[in-house]
Parts: sequence; C-alpha cells; structure tokens
Amino acid sequence: MPLTKEGEEKPTRTPAAIGWAEEEESSGRSAARRAGRVAIWLVIGLAAFTGVRTWIFPAKPPAPVEKADPQAEAKKNDVPEAEAQEVAARFARSYMTWNAQDPDTRAKELGADLAKGTDPKLGWNGAGVQLVAQTIPGTVTQVGGKRARVRVDVRVSTVTNNGKGQQTATSWRGLEVPVAQGEGRVVVTGQPAIVGMPTAAGYTAPAAPEADLQLSGETRDTVRDFLKAWAAGSADQAAAPGADIQPLGAGLALDSLDSWAVDAGSGDKRVGTASVRWQLGGAQLQQTYQITLIKVSASSASRWQVAAVTAKTA
Repeated sequence: MPLTKEGEEKPTRTPAAIGWAEEEESSGRSAARRAGRVAIWLVIGLAAFTGVRTWIFPAKPPAPVEKADPQAEAKKNDVPEAEAQEVAARFARSYMTWNAQDPDTRAKELGADLAKGTDPKLGWNGAGVQLVAQTIPGTVTQVGGKRARVRVDVRVSTVTNNGKGQQTATSWRGLEVPVAQGEGRVVVTGQPAIVGMPTAAGYTAPAAPEADLQLSGETRDTVRDFLKAWAAGSADQAAAPGADIQPLGAGLALDSLDSWAVDAGSGDKRVGTASVRWQLGGAQLQQTYQITLIKVSASSASRWQVAAVTAKTA
C-alpha cells in the first residue's frame, strides 16, 4: 500500500471499488465474431478472384446462337417453282410447234423466254409441220445455283404426207426444260430434251360394300328419273331440296341406267353406285357415279331424292 505525505498508507482502489469488473466473453459471441471475420475474408478473396470491375459492370450475357437450317439455306438457291412451270409450259408450246412455211414466228416466240444470246432454232432443221394442242407443267427438279429442270407433258399433232394424202397423228410427248433465275425473271437456258412418258401402274381396288337389295329396287326409278332430268337441264325439279348439282350442258342424253346398287346401311342418308350410259357426240359413253340419297318427308309421306352426284372412287 503506498504512503501519504504524512507517512500513512493510502488505500488502493480495486475494480470493484469503482463499479466495474471484467466479464468472460460468452461462447456465442465469440463464434459470431469468428464467423464475421471469415465472411469478410471470403468476400475479399472472391473480389480478388473475380475482379471488382465485374461486380460494378457485370458482363453481358452472350447472344443466343441461331442454328443454321440447311434446308432453308438450300432453298435460297432454288428457282421459284410456280414461275418456272409457267415459263416452261409456254416455252414447250412454242418449242414443239413448227412450220416450214413460217419459221420466223417460232423463233420470235422462243426468244421471249430464252436467255439472251441463245440460238432460237434450238436444233430444228426448218422442215415439217407440227402443232401443239396442250401443255401440262409438272415436277420442278432443283439442281442448285438457281437452276432447275421442269417436266412438261405436251400434246402434239404431227402432219405428214402433204397434199391429198395428208394425215395427222396425235400423241403425248414428255419434255424436260432447263431453266434458271436470270436478271429479274426465270429464263430457259438451252435445248430441252424429249423424255419418256409414264407407263401404267397396277392398283388393287378395295372390295365392294354389300348392297341393300330392297332399297336398291325401291329407288331405281328415282335415280333413273333424276338422270333423265339432269341430262335435259332440269335436275332441280328431280333433286332433293337444297341440293347443288350443276347442269351437264347441251348435247347429252340418257341412254340407260345399266346398274344401281345402294350400299348396306341405315338412316335417312344413303349412298349408292350407278352405272350410266350416255349418248354423246354420236356415240355411247358408259360412266360410273356415286349418288347420295336422302329421305325427304312432307306431311305424313316420305320419299327418297338425289342430294349429290360425284365420280365413283374405286
């Protein structure tokens, strides 16, 4: 204990004497402090690793990558199909038409669809006479580079043996016409080629449905009377109300209803098959129709009438 000026001991002040005392830190606080320090160091480490600039100015996400469509890219080099068929059909008519007495007309017509600088004779020797009655454009085969081949079927009439023994032979010819996308339009690029015509193909028709013999007999006269009126141009009087059946036109007459069979079934709407023989152009022409009947009721009576007539699908 320290001494005073008078030599007396001065009392020493303890923490308790001044009102405070040391307390041990709780385990919870200590853990929280340590966790906070760890978090701060983690943030500092992350900033050092990624760079502070990326936090302030984050990188823009990459633009989505568009997947290329090979078919779409290929079509960019295709010749417009509708225009190619139109040009090829017109060209085929002029190309397959010739007359030794008037070669200039053919050359002028061909020149309108040929690429500039192409010889309009295109291999013709300037002889003979041939006419075209019809052209039917078909398949367009794209070959790339804005080029294509167009199939055209041509109905031609060839004149032989000039003079009193003159004869005309008519036939179909297949033609492939080379075309390309030119300056603003489709043009023919050179000589076409005569190719073969399709041959017959086999087909097995499905089995015919069973017939309702009773209803077939009951409605046979109804169908025959309708066909007579149809040929005479008065189908509206014999058809069912609301039926939309177009007239056949003049020059046709019913020769006979060779057969009529209603398909087995039920209800007020039935379908049948009619084999009809027409008189037309000095000849008889047999045809097969699918005829739809509906039952029409008025007061207490009902009857079958024709509602539709179409070609028979085998």
